[in-house]
Amino acid sequence: MTPLLATEHLTMRFGGVVAVDDVSFTVNAGELRCLIGPNGAGKSTLFKCLTGQLRPSAGRILWRGRDITGWDSFAIARLGIGIKTQVPSLFDGLSVLESVRLALRRETRERARIQAMATLDRLGIADLALRQVALLAHGQRQLVEFAMVVAPEPEIIILDEPTAGMSAEETARAARLIRELNAQHAIIVVEHDMKFIRAIAKTVTVLHQGRVLIEDDVERVLADRRVHDVYLGKAVAPQQQVTV
Repeated sequence: MTPLLATEHLTMRFGGVVAVDDVSFTVNAGELRCLIGPNGAGKSTLFKCLTGQLRPSAGRILWRGRDITGWDSFAIARLGIGIKTQVPSLFDGLSVLESVRLALRRETRERARIQAMATLDRLGIADLALRQVALLAHGQRQLVEFAMVVAPEPEIIILDEPTAGMSAEETARAARLIRELNAQHAIIVVEHDMKFIRAIAKTVTVLHQGRVLIEDDVERVLADRRVHDVYLGKAVAPQQQVTV
């Protein structure tokens, strides 16, 4: 079966610094994949390559076997890839409902309204529909952007640190939401919070110094001594690293 999304020997250099180094991985339809690693591991750079914010120095990005390397973000989104950045990107002057309708601008006005309200209800924030975005708390703003990403019904959703700045209660709610969304969407979560990863993960890919350190079932990954070492800042010998 052709993977939904894949990278082949993806590399991103900034001058003499290699932020992503020969990374190959695949994500299949319906999969929930967590991409983790300590600060500086290359997670955000890989996210920006996958979502068209950066053009890789080498390697390829494939969507259903089709090479989309270097495509613009808007073109990638039109393929059926939902993208949520770490910091919510919202229009403060709009209401919540108007914001979600904006994500459905390719639909008719009435269809967009119905689908937007259905999405807000699905995410448990229908009561915020008429609230102005500028008046929302940070966790609520995160959920509004979740709704904007989910509303067009993408095949895969890529999330960059989706719980950044959230309270413990909001983080637990986000974990439940991601598990529920996974019933209908493949999801990639880029994260460094190990507690959150344990709450949602199935398969985990660990990055260290821009390379894949290990990829496996979440329990085996979180029990791996190499993973503990890189999170504690201990050196990991190059021969211990593996590529997939």
